[in-house]
Amino acid sequence: MKKSIVALAALASLTAAGTAAAQSSVTLYGRMDASIGSERVDDVSTTKLYSGNLTTSRLGFRGSEDLGGGLKANFQLEAALTVDDGTAGSLKFNRASWVGLSGGFGAVRAGLLDSAYKDIYDMGNSNNVFDSAFTPTNIAYAGVGNYTSRPSNHLRYDTPSFGGFSASVGIALDETAGVSNDTNAMNLRYRAGGLDVGLGLQKQKNSVVADERDYRVLAAAYDFKVVRVSGQYQFAEQGNGLEDKEYAIGVTMPLGAFELSAGYAMGKSELSGITTEEGKAFSLGATYALSKRTKLYGGYLDGEVENGVGTVTTDRRLFALGVRHDF
Repeated sequence: MKKSIVALAALASLTAAGTAAAQSSVTLYGRMDASIGSERVDDVSTTKLYSGNLTTSRLGFRGSEDLGGGLKANFQLEAALTVDDGTAGSLKFNRASWVGLSGGFGAVRAGLLDSAYKDIYDMGNSNNVFDSAFTPTNIAYAGVGNYTSRPSNHLRYDTPSFGGFSASVGIALDETAGVSNDTNAMNLRYRAGGLDVGLGLQKQKNSVVADERDYRVLAAAYDFKVVRVSGQYQFAEQGNGLEDKEYAIGVTMPLGAFELSAGYAMGKSELSGITTEEGKAFSLGATYALSKRTKLYGGYLDGEVENGVGTVTTDRRLFALGVRHDF
């Protein structure tokens, strides 16, 4: 529930004959998420006050203007916040900074925004302990580094839905003369009733061929009402021949104001057919809705990564209790 700070602003008449004034709105919104807990990495334990374990704390503005004929101009600015120390990264809009148009043709956006690949990846973790800091993919997916989720200099097009089917495509320009380090992403998706299934592709070019990365993810989620499930399979490949095969599955059970969730993930990295790393992790979590805007939560994450000869190289545990408030 967002509170509009400017709504239905009348614009000047566009022609001497008189044209109906367009309408525009701007909404201020945000989220504050703080928790107290402990993290153990290998043999070192630390007690912390965290910001954003369930979801990233943020402050944002979004708005639209009705241009008539079903056409709208839209924008979004969103900055990450750190509740524990009150900083906002000099208020950089590092989560979203885009402007675009939407209508019967779909939507076009330009700026810094989520890649088409991220839509499908996130959907595959949507019921895996709330796609949060507790989600086990944060440990189990090792080897090839994470994909770029919000590339800058990004132009993205989303089709309208055709009987539940939709597609998105985007290109992010590196804007460096003499090299081609662009990021290209696309997805195909089908949504109907409780079913959501999609395929995402992303290619991250690099002037150093060994550092180029290709990602493919197949994900699905289904709402059975009594429980919601989601899962994904990701294949990641690096230019030096390193390959990751990664799996995750999660389940969420609503019980009145409570939601309980559990998840598991595993991944294997190989170079020329030889295993270099294996990761596995599981997690448990719960939320309790005090209202539509405020939740209490708790989560536990446990996982490890082994090298090719079975030696544990990373052993990590995270536990925290917190509160999230939306405004």
